[in-house]
Amino acid sequence: MNWDQIQSEQDACESYSALLAQARKCQELYVRAGLALPDRVQRLLGVTSDSGAKTTPRIPPPEKRSPPKEAGADWIAINASDAIVTTVVLAILRNGNGGRTRVKDLNDRVMELLPESTSGSVANAGTRLTTDRVIDRDEEGWRLLKPERAAVLQDGVLWGLVAVFSSQEIAAHRRAAELHVLKQFPSGLQMVQIVEQLKSCEWVRSPVNKDMVKGDVMALLEEKKVRRVGNTKKWQLAPEKGE
Repeated sequence: MNWDQIQSEQDACESYSALLAQARKCQELYVRAGLALPDRVQRLLGVTSDSGAKTTPRIPPPEKRSPPKEAGADWIAINASDAIVTTVVLAILRNGNGGRTRVKDLNDRVMELLPESTSGSVANAGTRLTTDRVIDRDEEGWRLLKPERAAVLQDGVLWGLVAVFSSQEIAAHRRAAELHVLKQFPSGLQMVQIVEQLKSCEWVRSPVNKDMVKGDVMALLEEKKVRRVGNTKKWQLAPEKGE
């Protein structure tokens, strides 16, 4: 066995890994500056179109907690606090692994995740889900019949295909993406630029258009999460309290 050859191959692989890491760092800096990547870096990272035209530098997805083991590449994640009662109920029942969950335990868990919810809202959700034959109810508790209709709850985060979430929750996913995009551009972006950036992000699974983004930005403004840049048409993240 030629140990010198093995060592040389290992050094070569490590050198290539270091080069890719440096290229990704370069990409992040160019994204933050709002500049197109140099051609050579685009080719190295594979962000050039087949025609050779420059593409919008891709923004990496926000760092999240580790996804559940069953999560697919096309799943999205939202904070449970942004979910509706029905989605949370289904996720809790899915975590029951096919068993029944007592109504009291279900109510307590829902109210823990959604403090403004009520036992009445949980009961209404149960009635609709029973009618649709998504769950089964009896004196012992509630049981999920169609796991494919439910998100997975893990560490306060809901994971699942877009189809298991409501339009309100998909909008929350898009707004989180908008905040993440604006974080990469401290000097701010116009509405049309935010749309362009979102459309270039493969990890954004919600519909995106100018009207949706405008509505989102207005909602984020009301929540004091974004602000207008002076008298311009640009928007940027609002400073955290204490900054």
